[in-house]
Amino acid sequence: ILSLFELGIINVHPSLLPKYRGSTPGQTALLAGDTKTGVSIIKLDEEVDHGPILAQVKEKIQRNDNSETLYRRLFKLGADLLIQTLPKYISGEIKPTEQNHLKATFTDRLTRESGRIDLDHPPSPEQLDRMIRAYFPWPGVWFKAELNGAERIVKLFPKERIQVEGKSIMTLKDF
Repeated sequence: ILSLFELGIINVHPSLLPKYRGSTPGQTALLAGDTKTGVSIIKLDEEVDHGPILAQVKEKIQRNDNSETLYRRLFKLGADLLIQTLPKYISGEIKPTEQNHLKATFTDRLTRESGRIDLDHPPSPEQLDRMIRAYFPWPGVWFKAELNGAERIVKLFPKERIQVEGKSIMTLKDF
């Protein structure tokens, strides 16, 4: 399929490739405590997020960012960068630059279990905050606890909010 298009297929990827190749670069950056990330415009090749770079732009990760707010901003930046990049690429003004594949890092796929907290081995407060922001809105951060004689799922949300299974979301203070 790639060879069917004279100039190739262009992709917008929400990281500064070759860092964080894969499907969860925003979550991975938040989990790692990164302070910056960005967007890469690449020409696809046979490998995942491996193709040559046409353009990149950096973006600061805000202290209160979660994956939803970060991706919203990155894809807006990516759309703007794509509009700037395509005419220059089509005219030959921009030449693709090979990624440094030795510096490539890869992200993990998220599952519902990604956000599960093992209460026998809880994360540090800093890592818990990163998890809550990275895994919002999905898969969420949660654990099972016995409350009032029944096992319940407890979900943790940004801005110190919590939800016990079957109840409304409330502030941690109100809980």
